[in-house]
Amino acid sequence: MESTYRLLGIIIFLLLSSAASASSDDKDKSNPNLSPFEEWRSAYECILTEPNPCSKKNKLTMSGELSVSQEETSSDYCQKGGCGEHNLAVLKCIHYVKRDFWFANKAHVEVLQEAIANACNTSSEIKTSNYQKSAANKYRSISKSLMLALPTVLFMLSFNM
Repeated sequence: MESTYRLLGIIIFLLLSSAASASSDDKDKSNPNLSPFEEWRSAYECILTEPNPCSKKNKLTMSGELSVSQEETSSDYCQKGGCGEHNLAVLKCIHYVKRDFWFANKAHVEVLQEAIANACNTSSEIKTSNYQKSAANKYRSISKSLMLALPTVLFMLSFNM
């Protein structure tokens, strides 16, 4: 009887594991149920999206640094099907798979989206290499850390640890 349950458990495990191994082409890009590793990997795959109409200089990378001159934004960068549109699509993909994604320069997806949109609307340059967090963002991250630590401290105090 015990071997029957063991066999049944193995069959169920194999069925569940084979159903979970869908190819990345079949995955819905806006799936909110990804593991942290899958979120980072999917965000990286978004950046590798082809075809990429961007020159090497204007291509979005994990660094988060974009440096596009005013002449480029007023000419081909912001045109339909251009590099700006491609970079916005990449950022949208990243937002779908990892909402709290940040680049190496500590810029979040929304910061880059706003920079591209503002530059294309005003034909100004894009420069995100010197991105600095605003004081409000720093305060928000500190207050978030304190709010997360507070329940732990209360738990420890309630059990006299």
